[in-house]
Amino acid sequence: MAQAEVLAPGNTGATSTDIVVAAGESVTVGLFAATAGRLPAGVQFLVAQDTPGADNTIARLSATELSTVLAAPGTYRVTRPAYSGDAFGVFTET
Repeated sequence: MAQAEVLAPGNTGATSTDIVVAAGESVTVGLFAATAGRLPAGVQFLVAQDTPGADNTIARLSATELSTVLAAPGTYRVTRPAYSGDAFGVFTET
């Protein structure tokens, strides 16, 4: 299994690099802390699929849902909101 950082840890609003899932493949997308810490309650990172129009939100990552599996082919991005608290980033694992 290979891991890659697609959004560096922080607590400012930001969007990850593209996460491309090929047909027949799956990718785990998850949050990680820069140091031992906890994501504040209520903070949600949005996982969206790229479309010809506006992106479609397909999952939310939070303190209680730290990862999700993307199993459909497509291009995805994760958006981090601005919040106060420990720095978190986003990683993929294939």
